[in-house]
Amino acid sequence: MSKRFLTVVCACVALGFTVSVQSAEDSKTAEKKFDAKCIVSGAPAKEASFVDYRGKKLFFCCENCPKAYKANPDKFLAKANHQLLYTKQITEVACPLTGKPINEEKTLDIEGVKVGFCCGNCLAKAKKADDRAIKLVFSQFDKGFTLQTDCPVSGKPIVADQKVSFEGQNVYFCCPNCPDAFKADPENFTGKVPQLVEQANAKKNNKSNLKGKKDKDS
Repeated sequence: MSKRFLTVVCACVALGFTVSVQSAEDSKTAEKKFDAKCIVSGAPAKEASFVDYRGKKLFFCCENCPKAYKANPDKFLAKANHQLLYTKQITEVACPLTGKPINEEKTLDIEGVKVGFCCGNCLAKAKKADDRAIKLVFSQFDKGFTLQTDCPVSGKPIVADQKVSFEGQNVYFCCPNCPDAFKADPENFTGKVPQLVEQANAKKNNKSNLKGKKDKDS
């Protein structure tokens, strides 16, 4: 076998490897491409245009839409919750209409988001709502969703039926073992539970507001 032939073969192999690596990198880039709709205009949102919301991010298409949202946030509440689920910043843990456990066979795609329901009746209501399905399903956050996505103990994705009640909030875990670790030392994990962080911040703000009011009245 000639040296020239070996050189050509090696060059082809190297080229093939380079193309494969490049293809893999292109695939990863495509997977990471940001995708969301502005909750005000419905146009493609930009990752750099957002406002903080319950410890998460709401994305918009331009600099003007956040102003419209802030002027009347209740108007966009359902769309905001839908976007949070679409961008995987929250987790569905129960039927959004009844709060009952999800039947995995009763699901519906609502503008790019798979939503589960407890029964055929709830599923039928969502289907019948048609273009009003987002308002029907996402208006009452606490019935079917949680701000959590990860187990505070392991960091793995949460499971709906692995939960404990703590300070009036449901805390979700990935498996039957993690709740015991949480109960043994809750202070070590509460900072990793968004709904508990939100609750603690609300209490601090209320205390601060009360103090400010007392100071003003005195």
